[in-house]
Amino acid sequence: MFTSEVYAERRKRLLEKMPEQFALIVPPAASKSASADAHYPYTPNMNLVYLTGIDQPRTWLVVHRRRGMNVREDLFIDSYDETYAKWIGSVLTKEEAGERSGVENVSFNSGVEKWIDRLIMRWGIENVWVDFPLGGLAGEAGTRLGFAGRLLSSYPHIEFSRLSGDVFRLRMIKEPRELDRMREAIDLTGKGFERALKALRPGMLEYQFEAEILYEFMMNGEKVPAFQSIVAGGGRATCLHYTDNDKPLDEGTLLLVDFGARKDYYNADITRTIPVSGRYSERQRELVEMVIEVQEEAIRLLRPGKLHSVWNQEVKDFYASLLLEKGMIETAEGIEKYYYHNIGHHIGLDTHDENIISDELRAGMVLTVEPGFYSEEEGTGIRIEDDVLLGDEENIVLSAGIPRRPDEIEAVMRG
Repeated sequence: MFTSEVYAERRKRLLEKMPEQFALIVPPAASKSASADAHYPYTPNMNLVYLTGIDQPRTWLVVHRRRGMNVREDLFIDSYDETYAKWIGSVLTKEEAGERSGVENVSFNSGVEKWIDRLIMRWGIENVWVDFPLGGLAGEAGTRLGFAGRLLSSYPHIEFSRLSGDVFRLRMIKEPRELDRMREAIDLTGKGFERALKALRPGMLEYQFEAEILYEFMMNGEKVPAFQSIVAGGGRATCLHYTDNDKPLDEGTLLLVDFGARKDYYNADITRTIPVSGRYSERQRELVEMVIEVQEEAIRLLRPGKLHSVWNQEVKDFYASLLLEKGMIETAEGIEKYYYHNIGHHIGLDTHDENIISDELRAGMVLTVEPGFYSEEEGTGIRIEDDVLLGDEENIVLSAGIPRRPDEIEAVMRG
């Protein structure tokens, strides 16, 4: 985590475009039940973490300004429960929550909805922004979206807006201290990869390779990876989100591994494609080097001022021209047979980090660059993925230290 001054500065930037009177409400994510008295591991609302540094459940941030008054910030947290502390663990005190977040006013969360009622009913604040995820028409409303619906239903006269996009725009541009955390996550990801790479042998099960990676993460203090690893041998790598990871790795085949560590919630996302037997065949080497060529062109094309969709199409056009030149497809549309996903995504506090897709790319953003080649006929799936920081003049591949070229991979496997 960072200092309280960091979180205070982020909240200050968020308020710059607010009107004279307003209320901002950032509710917590819900803790989800599994079965009986068990719960799934808690994932906090990352916008709340970004603005306060607080990741414990049931924490609310409410910021408001009445006409003619100064901005007031309030944090609402769980009260201390002796039984809960014996069974689960203690929670932050008011003093600790205030010190970590830089929020001066800290109260218990039993009164948060009464406080919001007071802002609107007694003090007449009619411009209200709420942070909530979108579920879509076919989705189900979670607790944050449910709260937003209840609020608007109770006060249909207010000017109601979604706060999330404003926070996303702040998160899209990474601060130097955020980049430091991402570099730490990437460095640990590389250590896990090299450990597993040296252990790789024909006949090894996919989850055994994964276990080598996770062992390195946990031995360095990170018990939870950035996401569930994809460890796909042979033709199983043509399924983009294969996560069974339970099959043996056959001699002479390729292994696609998509994985990442995290540090203080900041994530790495790396993919490498490696030879199970320790050496690439001539055909495997040719295909991997082709994907690397596409990746290098994609990194060159990744420039500030472009829309993400334009960048994606430019890479796709280049890739199609390359496949046409090699005689692997007959028309540009034929690329869909071998490459059927986009070139990359934002990364940060979330692996697929929140962003505004209609905004142009800007220096300071970090995106993955991950072209692939998938052939069911050849029983081969290849993807090479790196995390790239956009610069005004040139981009920086943050994960450049993780072996990716065939010669580099083979050298590590030889020890």
